[in-house]
Amino acid sequence: MTTTIGRRVRMSVVIAAVFALATGALLLAAWSLDDTHFDRPSTEFDELGAELESLPGVEAVEMERWVEAPTFSDPTSWMFVTVSDAGLPGLLEAACTSGYPDEITWHIRVRTPAASDVALNASPSDPVPTASAPSCPGFGFDAVRLTKELDRVAPGLAVQPSIWDKGVLAFLAMDDLDQPDAGTPTGFADTLPLVEHADALLTAAGRDADEVVEVNSPDLSLMIEPGESDAYLALLTDLVHLGATAFWADGEGTPIDGVEKVQIVAPDGRHAAIEDAIESSGLHIADLEVRFIEQ
Repeated sequence: MTTTIGRRVRMSVVIAAVFALATGALLLAAWSLDDTHFDRPSTEFDELGAELESLPGVEAVEMERWVEAPTFSDPTSWMFVTVSDAGLPGLLEAACTSGYPDEITWHIRVRTPAASDVALNASPSDPVPTASAPSCPGFGFDAVRLTKELDRVAPGLAVQPSIWDKGVLAFLAMDDLDQPDAGTPTGFADTLPLVEHADALLTAAGRDADEVVEVNSPDLSLMIEPGESDAYLALLTDLVHLGATAFWADGEGTPIDGVEKVQIVAPDGRHAAIEDAIESSGLHIADLEVRFIEQ
């Protein structure tokens, strides 16, 4: 009898242990899938946040330091700072001389005098040059000069400059960060300053003058090759006058259906004139197939 009871107890313990392990594995898998954050506070990180918050021009600082399942190691340090363009140099200097020992994922929102909003993002995984200090954001371009140039040539725009695939400097024109998306297409006319001044922006960024520049918005996507900014501006201005509200060119991007083409949203009666304008533009996209789509 005692032996039977002992076996039952041992079996119950084994079943409970198996159930606990299975529950733990499921919980760990759920944490991994949901990217659940487990706070890992750091005095040094808190001190850095307090220092940044006290800098001239800094409006707000949000910060978090956490670990994730399944390793619960190598904490991630995340910092989101809203700052004026005048305060940006001081912010970057403080970030690069802080002495904080870990890498930081940076999201910096810069407000400019001409009401431009410039979003600067830097992640430790970005394949761009970084300074020797782990906490120093590496954007791959001169963030201070480029922000000032965007304020000059693209007032009122919300823009995110980034280094994208193959080291291309790209400008993403975003919706106003303070306003909800109305869901109504507005066309690409407001984004044309980025096309017109692509060469000046490239210079301000400290990049080589013979590089390609990419411009993107919900209604516009194109690659500007060296010397093409004037011709591209002329073409897009003509297309606006012809009623085009969206323009996506794949001259340097991923082909659609295996074929490089230009896609356009425009009134039916203007299709022939638009095709003629593209064909005579002299741009690298001049010979691509043109597809008109509804939106």
